[in-house]
Amino acid sequence: MVKFMMQSLLIAVIFLVGVLLGMQQANEGMRKMKGYNDPSLEQVVHVSKDETIVLGQSIEEKKEKLQQIEAFNMFSKAGQQLATFVHSLVEHMLSFAQKAG
Repeated sequence: MVKFMMQSLLIAVIFLVGVLLGMQQANEGMRKMKGYNDPSLEQVVHVSKDETIVLGQSIEEKKEKLQQIEAFNMFSKAGQQLATFVHSLVEHMLSFAQKAG
């Protein structure tokens, strides 16, 4: 039983090392495939004390764009109406129960 466990653990470690080496080789291959060294492509996310930049655009700019768009969401509007209806229904039921009791 101990021999089986040791063999299984050894095989698992070998596979783990193989996966890690394969990931490293794939990373180097991707860098070679680009054909040039562009430092701006290396850094996807830049976090500093003042701002966060994702893919060359600051988070604040993205928030402003989303607020300007103000897209109409049908499900959001329907959910708000349903919540308002249920709230008023519960209020009427509670007021009716209070008057009856």
